[in-house]
Amino acid sequence: MTYRVVVTREGGHWLADVPGLAGAHTYAGNLLALDDAVREVVALVQDLPDGAEPELDLDWDFSALDDPAIPEAVGLAQRRRALEVERRTLAAQTRELAGTFLDRGWSVRDVAGVLGVSPGRVSQLAAR
Repeated sequence: MTYRVVVTREGGHWLADVPGLAGAHTYAGNLLALDDAVREVVALVQDLPDGAEPELDLDWDFSALDDPAIPEAVGLAQRRRALEVERRTLAAQTRELAGTFLDRGWSVRDVAGVLGVSPGRVSQLAAR
């Protein structure tokens, strides 16, 4: 489930409200701390199990700040998250295929060539 988080500023503090979740609002001195606080509040209000906070899907809504640079920054953050997901997927597929080819007797250099990585990386993957 994705939780929409509406962000505003008051003085030197960032405020967050999660519409639809009664009592799910918090504040912090910076956005990184606000992220932690929001995750904790959502987990408490939703009575989620311990450790569920990092896996929460938060949709940050900065539109109330009325800053023309916000949409670009939010878009950039979304692209970074998508790239990180893709990076993890590629790493897992590379690890799996490296093992497949090594098990078939391919040399480390040949595996590196077909996968487009360095021989050193293939050796690291083989050691795992």
